Amino acid sequence: MASNPHADLRELLFADLSAARAREVFGHVSAPIVALADASEAHDASAAAVALAQLDAANPETRVRLQAFALARAAGVAPDADAKDVFGVVVDMGLAEGLDTLAAFADGSARYFNHSGAALVWDPPDMTVGQLARALLDAAAAIAIMTGTLDGPRPAAPGSGQAMISVLTPGGIHFGVGPADALANDPWAGPVITAATELMAHLIERSGH
Repeated sequence: MASNPHADLRELLFADLSAARAREVFGHVSAPIVALADASEAHDASAAAVALAQLDAANPETRVRLQAFALARAAGVAPDADAKDVFGVVVDMGLAEGLDTLAAFADGSARYFNHSGAALVWDPPDMTVGQLARALLDAAAAIAIMTGTLDGPRPAAPGSGQAMISVLTPGGIHFGVGPADALANDPWAGPVITAATELMAHLIERSGH
C-alpha cells in the first residue's frame, strides 16, 4: 500500500498513547492527564482513580477523556458501568492509492485524512456536524456491545480493499476489520460505513473542496 501522509496524526485519533507521549500531547491542557500518566507508570490504581475523578467538565475534549481512560486502565483501574459507551469512532478505508481515515467524537469534533494528503479538521460546535457525528457513534454502538475490547497492540492500518472500524470506549477499543465490501454489507458494520460516508461528504462539502 502507498505510504500514509497522515500516519502520525492518525495515531493521535485513538487516544491510547503511552504515558510519556500522553504527557507531551495532552499534558499542557489537562493536569489530570499528567497525574494519570504518573500513576500509569507506577501502576498505582488508587492515584489513577483520584486523577480520573478530577477529569470532569473542565476537560470537555473527548480525546482527552479517552486518553484518561486508557491511562487509568493501564494503572489498574477497572472500567466502570459506562465501559461500552461510544465516545469516538475511527473508520479506515484502504485504497490502492493509500489510506482514507475518518474520525468522529462525542464532542462533535471530526477529522478526515485523505490518501492524497488533504486533511479536514472540524472542532467548532456545529449542529449538523454534531448530528452526523452522533449518528456515526450511535451506529457503532452495536459493535461495542457485541464485541470485546482489543487485547494487545492495536492492528496496523488496513491495506488496499480492506476496511477497519475502531470504536473508542472507556473500556478500550472495539474492532471490526475485513474486506471493505463485506463490512459495507454487514448488519453491524454496514450502518457505520454509511454514517461515516455521510459525515465525510458533509465535511468535504462544508470545506469547499
